[in-house]
Amino acid sequence: MAQPPIFITSAGVCCAVGMSLAAADCALRAGMDHFQESEFFTHAGDPVRVARLPDIERWGNERLAHWASLALSECLQEAADLELAHTPVLLLAAERERPHTHDDRYRDIFARLEQAMGVRFDPRSRIVAKGRAGLGPALQAARAWLAEGQARHVLIVGVDSYLDAATINHYLTARRLLVPGNSDGFIPGEAAAALALSATPLDACLAVCGVGVADEPGRPDGSVPSRARGLSQALRQALDEASAPPDTWTLRFSDQNGESFFAREASHAFTRVSLEGLNALDVITTADCVGEVGAAMGPMMLAWASRSLTAPDAPGQHAIAHLANDEGTRSVIALARHPRGEA
Repeated sequence: MAQPPIFITSAGVCCAVGMSLAAADCALRAGMDHFQESEFFTHAGDPVRVARLPDIERWGNERLAHWASLALSECLQEAADLELAHTPVLLLAAERERPHTHDDRYRDIFARLEQAMGVRFDPRSRIVAKGRAGLGPALQAARAWLAEGQARHVLIVGVDSYLDAATINHYLTARRLLVPGNSDGFIPGEAAAALALSATPLDACLAVCGVGVADEPGRPDGSVPSRARGLSQALRQALDEASAPPDTWTLRFSDQNGESFFAREASHAFTRVSLEGLNALDVITTADCVGEVGAAMGPMMLAWASRSLTAPDAPGQHAIAHLANDEGTRSVIALARHPRGEA
C-alpha cells in the first residue's frame, strides 16, 4: 500500500574520504579510497588494511561521538528552522553481537554527543542497535512521527568503527576481513553520517517513498544458509509502498562490502522479485571507497544519494537502497528525486 513520502532536507558525512558531504561526494563519484596499512596484524603477521579517519588524539567512545557531532553539525547548517532540543534523534549503533556493543557504551556515546552539541536531545530520542540495517526501522519510526504531526523534523545519526583490537580479532578469527590469504572479506572502516527528515519537501531534495524491513534466517557464518527470503520480503514491501512502475527504478545503492554472502543474497532477492528490469539495475557501492562502516552505512548512502540524485548530471531519479546486518535484519528503501528537486 502506498505511503506518503518523507523528505531528506539536509545531510552530513564524516568518513575516510571526506570530512564533509561535499568532499565525500567528490571522492565517491571519482571512486577514490584512502585505504592504508594499520597497526593491526593478521595471525600470520601481515598488516590489516583499514579506512581510517585522520585523528590520533581521540579513541574509544570519545572518537565516535566526535565524528557524530561533526556529521550532525554539518547537517544542521542546512536546516535553519530545526530546533535541536525539540527534534527526536535516532542514533544508529552496531548490532549487539559485535565486541564492545553493550548498552552502557551506547548511552555514553549518546551523552557525549549531547555534550558536544551543547543541548539535551528530545526525550523521544533513542538508540537503534541494528548495525547496517538499522536505517529501515529508524525511517519507519521517523515516518510515523512525521505523519502523525508529533514532530516537525527527525534526525537520524549513524556512527560506527571497526578499528579496535577486539573487533579486528573477532573478524580475523571468523575469516571475514580482506587480508592476504582471504579475498572474501571486507576492509574495516569508521564513519558517521546524519540525515534531517521532514514531511515537507524543499527544492533539490530526495524523497523516501518506501521502506521495507524483514528478517532473514540465513547467517554469514553458514550456520543457516540464506535463501534471500528476508531481503525479498523487504524489497517487495518497499516497492509496494512506493507504488511506482517497474521501469521507474534505475539505480541500486548496495551495502555490499566485499563478502560474497551478501552479494549473492542481494542478487537472489532482486532476481526473485523479478519485476521487469529490476535485476539489471546499475549498482553503486560505498564500501568500495570507505570500507565497512556498519551503522553509519545507511545514513551515508542516503546522504550521498540526496546529493547525487538531485544533481544536473544525476545517473537517475529513482533508486533502491538495501542493507543487511549479521543478525538477520534486512532493510530496503525506495528513493525518488522530488519533482521540484532541481539542483
